[in-house]
Amino acid sequence: MSDSKIVELAEQAAQETDRASYQRAAELLREASALDAESPLLKDAWQRLQREEGRGPFARLVKSYASAQNEADGTEAVRVVENSQLSRDVADEAMQTLMELTGEDHLADRITGALLRTQLPARNYLATRLKDHPHVTFERLFDRGDESIDGLFAVLLDTNAWAFKEKRIAALRDIFMLSLAQMMEAGLAHPERAMKAIARALAAEANHLNGIIDADGFDVILSSLDIRLPVSLRSQATLATAKLLELSPDNSQKLITRYVTHKVAQPTTDGLIQAYSAAAAIFPIAPTQASALFLTQGFMETFVDTIITRGSQRLEEAALELLSAACIDKHCREAINKHCKDWLEDLSRTSSNKQRANKAALILVKTHDTPVGDDSAMTSASEDEHQDELVSRFKKVVLDSDNTIKQESVEGLAYSSLKPRVKEELARDKTLLRELVKVMSGKGVPKPLIFGGITIFSNLTTYRPVRTDEQKRISQLKAYANTKKPAPEDPLDNDTHVTIRCSRVLQAGVVPLLIMECKRSSPSVLSQVLQIFLNLSKEQKHRGTMAQQGAIKALIHVTESVSKTAIHTQSSYCQGNARIAAHALARILISVNPNHVFAASSALPITSAIRPLVQLLEDDPNTEQRDLLPVFESLLALTNLASTDDDARESIIKQAWTRVEDLLLANNPLVQRAAVELVCNLMAAPRGVLLFADGSPQASQRLHVLLALADVEDLATRRAAGGALAMLTECSDAVVDAVASRDRGVEILLALASDAGSEELRHRGVVCIKNLVLAEGAVGEKARKKVLEEGGPEVLRDVLKGEGNTVILSEGVAALKALQ
Repeated sequence: MSDSKIVELAEQAAQETDRASYQRAAELLREASALDAESPLLKDAWQRLQREEGRGPFARLVKSYASAQNEADGTEAVRVVENSQLSRDVADEAMQTLMELTGEDHLADRITGALLRTQLPARNYLATRLKDHPHVTFERLFDRGDESIDGLFAVLLDTNAWAFKEKRIAALRDIFMLSLAQMMEAGLAHPERAMKAIARALAAEANHLNGIIDADGFDVILSSLDIRLPVSLRSQATLATAKLLELSPDNSQKLITRYVTHKVAQPTTDGLIQAYSAAAAIFPIAPTQASALFLTQGFMETFVDTIITRGSQRLEEAALELLSAACIDKHCREAINKHCKDWLEDLSRTSSNKQRANKAALILVKTHDTPVGDDSAMTSASEDEHQDELVSRFKKVVLDSDNTIKQESVEGLAYSSLKPRVKEELARDKTLLRELVKVMSGKGVPKPLIFGGITIFSNLTTYRPVRTDEQKRISQLKAYANTKKPAPEDPLDNDTHVTIRCSRVLQAGVVPLLIMECKRSSPSVLSQVLQIFLNLSKEQKHRGTMAQQGAIKALIHVTESVSKTAIHTQSSYCQGNARIAAHALARILISVNPNHVFAASSALPITSAIRPLVQLLEDDPNTEQRDLLPVFESLLALTNLASTDDDARESIIKQAWTRVEDLLLANNPLVQRAAVELVCNLMAAPRGVLLFADGSPQASQRLHVLLALADVEDLATRRAAGGALAMLTECSDAVVDAVASRDRGVEILLALASDAGSEELRHRGVVCIKNLVLAEGAVGEKARKKVLEEGGPEVLRDVLKGEGNTVILSEGVAALKALQ
C-alpha cells in the first residue's frame, strides 16, 4: 500500500515540477518521504526537483510554446526572461528551440528579442550561429519579426558576445549584404525591416562597411525614399542615406547625382516621383549637393511644364515636397520664386486637395521675401497682402481641420511668425493659441507639427537681443560699409510688445505643454522649449503662474538629465541647454517663496535647485561675449533660497563659496551687490560664520573685504555688508576682536550708524557697535576702548537725538550704557 502511495505522490510531484509549481512538488515529496525516506524513487524525484528549480521554468515555457503554441506560456516566458538571469545551458536550450521555428510569429518574436536583449549567454549562442550559418540565421530572424532583428543587432554590436573582433565584423558585413539583398527582392513583405537593418548597421559601424554598396545597392536605398512608401521605410532610408554621405561623401554624391539625373533625363511619371522624392530627402542632409542638382541648367525652367503635362497628382505631391525642401537654400528660393510662383499661387487657391494646396501656400510663405531680380529691394504691398491672405488661410486650417492637414499650415505659420506684424496677429488670436496647445498636447502628434508649433511659440516670445556698446559700434561700421541702409527696428518687436505676447501665450496654457515636451523632445527642440521658458520668465508677473504650473520641477529635472548627458558626450549643445534651463529656473526662483515651492510635503528638496544655479555662476564657455545677466540672476535666486533654512545655506556654501567670494570683487556693481546680499543671508548658518571667524588668514582677509564693502558708495551693497557684519559681530568674539584690531574697522561701523540718508544703514551700524561694546572679557575691553578712541559715544548721541525709530533708539541706548 505504501509503495503505491509513494509512486502516486512521486508522479504528482513530477507533474507539478513540469508546471514549475516547485513548492507544491516539494510538499508532495515530503509527504512521500514520511512513508519511506530511503526510497530510490523519491531520491531521484528530489534531485530532479532541485535541478529544475535551479534551471527555472524558462526553457520549459519556450518548449511548450514552440510545440503547442500555448500563448499563456509564451507570455510568461517573456516575463520570466525579462526579470531573471538565465544560466548558459538554459539560454542555449531556449535559443536552440527558438531557432528551429520558422515563419512570422509575434510571440516567438517577443521571446527571441527579449532573450537576446537581456541575456549574454543567448547572445554568445547566436554569435556562434552567425559565424557558422549567417544566411539561414538571418532569414529565420528576419521572417520572425522586428524584435528578433533588434535582438540580432544587439548581438552584432555587443563585443562581449564575440571571442574575436574580426568574426563580429565579418558577421556584420554578412548581415548588411543580406539585408541589401532582401531589399532587392520583388514583393518583399517587410521592406522597412530590411531597411532598418541597413540603417542600423551603417549608424553603428559605417567604417567597417565601406566598399560594400555599389550603384545598384544605392539605387535601392534611394528608391525607398519614394513619398508613396510608408513613413517608417522612408525614415530608415533617410538615415541610411545620411550615413552613406558621411562615410563616403564624394562617391555618394556621384551615385545620387547619377540616380536623379538618369530618371529626369529619361522621364517617366514613376521615375520623376522617385527622383523628386530622393532629392527632397537629400536637401536637409546635404544641402550643398542637393542645391547643385536643383539648380542644374534647364531643370527649373521646365519643371512646372513637366508636372502640368503629366497630370499626375502623386507627381505634383512629390514636386511640392522637393520645392519645400529646396527652400533651405537662398539660390533655390530665388529660382522657385522666378519659375514656380504663378503655379504655386494658382495651386494654393484652386487645388481640390487641401494638403497640396497648403503645401503650395507654405512654399509661397518660405519664398515670400526672396527678390526676383537685383532691383527688388523690398516686397510690394500686394505681396504683403497675399502673405496676410496665406496667414489667414493657415489659421483657418489649424482651427478647422484634422492633424494630417494641419502640419503644413503650422509650418507655414512658423515661417510667417518671423514677421513682427504676424506675431501680433497670432498673439491676439486666443482661440488659435489654445487650439495649437490642444493639438500639440495630444497623443501621436507628428513630430513636424510639434516642431512647427514650438517654433511659433518661440517666435512670439523672443525678445530682441540686448547689444553691448561694442556690438552697436560694429553694427554701425557694417552699415557704413553696406550700400543698402539697414532696415529700422520694428517697434512691434520692442520689449513692451514681446512681454504682452508672452502674457497671452502663457494664458493659452503653454507651460504644461512645454513640460511635456521637456520629457520627449530631441536636443534641438528642447533648446527651443527651454528658450520659451526663459522668455516667459523675463517678466516678473509671469513667474508665479509658471511655478504653480510645475515649471520649477521640470527645469530642475532637465538640468539634471542634460548635465549627465553633457558629461558623457562633451556636447556643447547639451551644455547650452543646461545653461538655458538653469537661467529660466533662476528667474522664477527670484520671485517666488521657496517655502511654498519646496514645502516639507514636496518630493522636491530645495537643495536640488542649488546645483544648476551654482553652475550658472561660471562664465559660459561657448560664447565669445561675456553675459553677466545669468550670473546676476543666479545670485538673486540663491539669495532667496538662502533665506529658508540652514540646509540650503550649508549646501550653497559647500558648492558655491569659492565663486561667490570671487564675485564680491566683481567689476560690475550689480553683480557685486548681489554677491554681498547672498553672503549676508549665508551668515545665518554656522558654517557661514566660521568662514570669517575661524582665526585663519583667509578669514581675516574675508573680513577685510566685507568691511571695505560696507564703505562703498552703493547703498544696497553697504546695507548688505552691514547686515552681514551685524550677524557676525553678534555671533563671534573673534570677529569683534578682528574688527577692533583693523584700521578703520570701527570707523566704518560708526559711519554706518550715523548715515543720515538710510534708516536701514543706521540700524545695522548701531547693532554692530552695540555687539562690539557688549562683548565680554578682554575682547570686549579692547573693543570698548577702540570705540571710545573713535568718538563712539558722541556719534551715538548725535544719532539718537533725531532718531524716531524705537528699535534703533533701544539698541543705541544699550551701546551707550556699555560705554559709560
